[in-house]
Amino acid sequence: MNSFINISKWWIGFLSIILLQIPLLGQGGITEIGSFEQDGPSYWNKQDPAPSGATLTWATDQYLSVGRSLKIEKGVTTEAAMWESDNMCDIWSPVHNKDVDLRIGAFIRTEGVNTNPANEDEQWYVSYSFTDSAGVLMGEIKLPIDQSVATSGGWVADTNDVGALTLPRDSWTTIIRFVGGKDATGTVWADNFLLNGRAGAWAGGIWNETLLCPKGWMYWLPRGSDGITITDGYQDTRINTEDSYHGDYSLKFDMLDGTHDGFIGTKFFPLNSGSENVSGSNDIAALDGVVVGDVLRISVWIKGEDLEPDSVISVGDQWTVALTPIFHTTLGGNEGFGDYWASDIPLTFPYATSFDWTQFYVDVEVPEPPAGLEAKSLDVRLHPLGKFQGTVWMDALEVKVIGTVNIGMNEALPVSYELFQNYPNPFNPSTIISYALPKASYVSIKIYDMLGREVKTLVNSEQSAGIMNVQWNGDNNFGTKVSSGAYIYMIQAGDFYQAKKMILLK
Repeated sequence: MNSFINISKWWIGFLSIILLQIPLLGQGGITEIGSFEQDGPSYWNKQDPAPSGATLTWATDQYLSVGRSLKIEKGVTTEAAMWESDNMCDIWSPVHNKDVDLRIGAFIRTEGVNTNPANEDEQWYVSYSFTDSAGVLMGEIKLPIDQSVATSGGWVADTNDVGALTLPRDSWTTIIRFVGGKDATGTVWADNFLLNGRAGAWAGGIWNETLLCPKGWMYWLPRGSDGITITDGYQDTRINTEDSYHGDYSLKFDMLDGTHDGFIGTKFFPLNSGSENVSGSNDIAALDGVVVGDVLRISVWIKGEDLEPDSVISVGDQWTVALTPIFHTTLGGNEGFGDYWASDIPLTFPYATSFDWTQFYVDVEVPEPPAGLEAKSLDVRLHPLGKFQGTVWMDALEVKVIGTVNIGMNEALPVSYELFQNYPNPFNPSTIISYALPKASYVSIKIYDMLGREVKTLVNSEQSAGIMNVQWNGDNNFGTKVSSGAYIYMIQAGDFYQAKKMILLK
């Protein structure tokens, strides 16, 4: 005998109103660098205050790569207007190497600038300065921006000549400046800054050279043969306003082609309250008082579209997005990278082509560093792995100390209950239903026809936490195939109820 449910209860299940409890910044919730709301680029600082008559912008109206550039718009001012970098000797390039033929510069676009400058005050330029380990300035190289015409009409490479720059000693402090002299006028954009060794020589690198990341973040994305241009699908990576979980901005990896790894990650979190920030920058939050043995809960909110749910079956974890925590015995800067523990922890997505904002977490114990060294810092990467294809938005990365008892170590879990849209839909002859369990729960999943009669019980058992999948083959509880039409599937897990509609076509 078929059982019935109240029809009005179903439709309430389709209209879910959820109050999102967003912790306030700096009050034990989302860390200062856990979102993408910062109003300036990582490793770069605009003059503050800018001289009256000049506007400095982390711009989106013109760019060469990944959606952002540095922009100065100005008339005649009382002083020069300037963007200035942090120390570009940082993390895995702790110095810039001596005895290497260095190529330096940027890509520039101009509009309405003053032409044929008569002196330095009328010039637009990019400069690089180099200081050695003793704090001695070895020199500053100025690259004048082309002002032979008022408007460039596109992006133009402004670089030094072959053989023009070789450092006599390693640079421990490299500062880049993008400057409009006090009497320079017009609008200039700068993007794709560069520092590399010619003829394949290693010179170290610079940071956020394509201006993608906001304060507190860094990236490694696949590059083209020129070492600057972002490639392999990552050129569509954006800090965007299309959708977000927290605030106005989120990180978007858009339609990757599934051939290379790449990540957007945090700069280093100091693990002690008394630690100095990386490179003296003020955009790094500390995990106060964290010690070896503490358990950190790392969580992130993700939304997915245009996914390929069958790919994870064929290629395994490489078709996933991972959270990658890395512990270091350094704080970056001239100390270098200093990693001693790292793990790519794949997230299990629903078996669906899309899903709405869902929070995942992993618990990681702060590991013991090598003998004689100190656990100084942590960075976390948002990391599409090598075979991943699709579009994901990511937001509200959070790192919290939860104690000293490790639960679920290295296993990525959802934070809340959720029922996802079945895939495929419409379907014939079978479909997969995915659901999220934040903890072990007694789960019931049933299918009903549009009159409220029970058709099939798919799950009626205790289940562990995780993203779960169950298949329906279009049959009823007696093994008979059902007719074409619309059906309702409903989950009950503890006090959680949710229902969705699906369509069987024959």
